Amino acid sequence: MGTLSGMAPGDVEPPLAREDAPAGALPPAAIEVDRLSKRYEVYRKPHHRLLQTVLRGRRTFYQEFWALREVSLVVRRGETLGVIGRNGSGKSTLLQLVAGTLAPTSGEVRTHGRVAALLELGSGFNPEFTGRENVFLNGSILGIARREMEAAFPAIEAFAGIGEFIDQPVKTYSSGMMVRLAFAVAVHVTPDVLIVDEALSVGDTAFQSKCLDRIRRMQEDGVAILLVSHSPNTVIEFCDRAAYLDRGRLVAVGGCREVIERYTNDLTAAEVRTVTLRGDAADAPPAAPATAAGPDPAAGTEAGAAPPPTQILSVVVADASGAPKAAFTRGEEVRIVLDLAFHQDNPAPCFGIQLKSTDDIALWATTTAFMNLRLAPVAAGARISFAWTFRATLGGARFVVAIGVGDNATGEYRRHDRLSYAGHFDVIPEPRAGAGWLDLRAGFDALP
Repeated sequence: MGTLSGMAPGDVEPPLAREDAPAGALPPAAIEVDRLSKRYEVYRKPHHRLLQTVLRGRRTFYQEFWALREVSLVVRRGETLGVIGRNGSGKSTLLQLVAGTLAPTSGEVRTHGRVAALLELGSGFNPEFTGRENVFLNGSILGIARREMEAAFPAIEAFAGIGEFIDQPVKTYSSGMMVRLAFAVAVHVTPDVLIVDEALSVGDTAFQSKCLDRIRRMQEDGVAILLVSHSPNTVIEFCDRAAYLDRGRLVAVGGCREVIERYTNDLTAAEVRTVTLRGDAADAPPAAPATAAGPDPAAGTEAGAAPPPTQILSVVVADASGAPKAAFTRGEEVRIVLDLAFHQDNPAPCFGIQLKSTDDIALWATTTAFMNLRLAPVAAGARISFAWTFRATLGGARFVVAIGVGDNATGEYRRHDRLSYAGHFDVIPEPRAGAGWLDLRAGFDALP
C-alpha cells in the first residue's frame, strides 16, 4: 500500500503502489491525471448567459465554480484506486473527465487501453432504444466491432438477468434494471480500465454481490479500476490505495485505512454526527424470504459443462421450524438449509459457511472440518438436505451468506461447489442497543 501524503495544489501524486518497489518492477500506468481542473460558469439568472455572450470581455455575469482543481494521480495496471469525499467534492467530475465524457478546463488525462465506465444512472444509453440496441450502441461508442459485440451479447444478457426486458425500450426500465445492463456491458467489453461511480448502490443485494465478485476477477486479470464509493468498507476491501477529495482538491492519497481515517476525522471535526435507531424497528414486518438457487443439475454449472461432484441445488434462509424467513430479532435461531445433489461418491463431505457484509467483507466463517465434525460418506446419486444453525447474536444489519461444499478425503480441502451469494438476512436493530455488525451489550458505569 502507498503511504499517506498530503497534497498541495499542483503537487504530483507519487505513482508507486509500493514505495520500496524497484522502478523496473512497476507495472505501466493505465491512467495518468496531470494537474487536472474543471471550471463551471454559474449564472444567477438565465438572461445573464446571453448578456455574457454579448458583452464578453467588458463585464462578467457569472461566478466561477471549480469542481476540480490541480489534481494529479497515477493508477497503474492491476491497481484499484478508491476515491472518497463528501458530496460535491469532485469525485464524479474526476471520473467523467477520466472517462472522456467531460472536457477539462486545464490539465491533461491520459488513459492507456480500452476504457469502460459505469457513471450516473442511464449515461450512455438512448432511452428510446431497447436494451439490445443500447448494448450494440455502447460497443460502437467504444470502437468495438459489431462481430465482437455479437459474440459477447449472450454473456451480457445472462449477466444482466433482465429477461424479456432486453427487447423493451430502456425508458421503461427501473433503476435496478438500468444498472444491471450497464454493468453487464462494462465488464464484458474486456476493458483495460474500468471506471465505476456509486451506481451499484441501487442494485439489489444479490446483484451487488455478483458485481463485486466480478470486480475481483477483473482485478486478478490486471484491469485498472477507478472506484468512487461512500462506503469505507468497500474501499478497504477492494482498493489498493485511496484518494481523498475535498472541494475539488486532492487532500490525501495513500493506504486505504490511513486516508479513510483522515477523511473521517475531517468529517467529525466539521459536523456533529449521531446514530438514531427507530424505536419501533423491532416490530417491523419481516421481508420476503431470501432464497438462492444453484445451477440446474441437468445443465451443469455453465452451458455444456458437467456438474460438480457435489452440487448445491438451493439454499433457503429459514427460522427454527424451517420456514423461510429473512428478518430476525436478536437471539432467534437462523437455519441455512442446503439441498445438495451428489453426482459422484463423496467419501468425506466437508461444508463451509461465511457471513459477509453487503460490501462483501468477510465477517465470520467456519467449516465442518474446523468444528471437528466427521461426516458420513455419501454415494453418487444421492440428494440430501443439510442445515447450518446459529443464533442471531448480531448487530442490526444485513448479512450476506456464502456457502461452500467439497471433500476432505486426503486431509486437504477440495472444493466441489460454492455460492458466493447464497441469500441474505436482516437482524432487526434493537432500540438503544447500538448499531453495526456486532452486538456487544455494552455497559457504562461511573467509577468510584
